[in-house]
Amino acid sequence: MSSRDPFASYTWKSDIFSCESNDISTFYACLKEQVTRLGLLERTLGDAGRYPLNLYQSPAQKSGQPSLLISAGFHGEEAAGPWGMLHFLNELEPELFQRINLSLLPLVNPTGFKRGHRFNKLGQNPNRGFLVENGRGKSNDDTSAEGKILLEHSQLLQAASKEGILTCHEDVLQNDTYIYSFEANQTPGHFSRTLRDTLGEFFPIAPDGFIDDCPVADGIIFNHFDLSFEAFLVRLGANVGVCSETPGKQNFDQRVLANSAIMQTFIEQVIARQ
Repeated sequence: MSSRDPFASYTWKSDIFSCESNDISTFYACLKEQVTRLGLLERTLGDAGRYPLNLYQSPAQKSGQPSLLISAGFHGEEAAGPWGMLHFLNELEPELFQRINLSLLPLVNPTGFKRGHRFNKLGQNPNRGFLVENGRGKSNDDTSAEGKILLEHSQLLQAASKEGILTCHEDVLQNDTYIYSFEANQTPGHFSRTLRDTLGEFFPIAPDGFIDDCPVADGIIFNHFDLSFEAFLVRLGANVGVCSETPGKQNFDQRVLANSAIMQTFIEQVIARQ
């Protein structure tokens, strides 16, 4: 299998947003608009290069409601995740916050996003180096600058993802879609299959085999615990976890819509599980 070049630059044109996929100023301007409209609480966790690494949360978080975290933009060449979150926010009605506590990390790796590069400007992979030791987050030599910021806030992120974590990724080498999923089952349950099927409405589902040395069956890589952010939060107690992978070889706006759709399905499924 060919491997991803962390410094190859990938950009696409979005007709939905009328800009290039790495247009970071348009991205942040659109995000600010939705944050204001929805009354989201903004918390700066740290600085990723010259950009803030922000967490956004629904107002008036209530105990007794499920707490969900959706994150995107760990890899800069996987741009449809962050733009998909903007599309999702555009469609969102504030009434939803009466049912769930929602937390969002829209763009974890802004320096990579701006360049269309997988890694950050320091050449680090922001989705590696998330360890758990004695029930707490711990870094290692592979932890990126962004990862260290997230680990410093691991208790906040653990609480925010108690009922579920969704991270939206893309695979620039693929024409097909697949997911990583985590459930307390021996085999993928209704939750995993429903999220896979949501992406399957947009793209062909990856055939059985191996992707990145992980076994894929029915479009699902199941309970694969590596040192990624989503596996980290499942280790810390998130009930369910999903990492979606939209195919980078397909139309960009179709990928944006698929990412928006899986965010909506994720929320619906977690609410249905309660």
